[in-house]
Amino acid sequence: MTEKDARTSRLRSEAATASRFALVGIAATLTHSVVALAALQSEMFGAYGSNILGFIVAFVVSFAGHNFWSFKPRRHHGTTGRRMARFLLIAVMGFLANNVVLTACLQFTNWPATVGLIFSIAIVPVLSFLGSRFWAFSGSIPAFDT
Repeated sequence: MTEKDARTSRLRSEAATASRFALVGIAATLTHSVVALAALQSEMFGAYGSNILGFIVAFVVSFAGHNFWSFKPRRHHGTTGRRMARFLLIAVMGFLANNVVLTACLQFTNWPATVGLIFSIAIVPVLSFLGSRFWAFSGSIPAFDT
């Protein structure tokens, strides 16, 4: 295999991984949105409680999808517990960013809570992919092994 063929193969592999990640991410984002909006509409929780509930349910969907499909070829790196702990850290950091944006939307705009909630959910996917691809589902950074 030539160097050019190897690069092309690597690029195709990375594009396939990114595509699988995007599909799982869309499913998790929709899950987060549906659960959070349903909780908000039920008036059982406020915007923050609804967002937390949506996040928890979406985390399960997201980790399972990424572990068993998006990054399946990389599953030989570390244990499932280590991958889950790393992915949870990435997800929590994304969730914190999500809540900062939600707070800004609720405090500084006249948007309804549903619009602020949807906007805040939509901002994190790219950072999540990069952290997942290069850390959570890879054994490449030993200093952060869990």
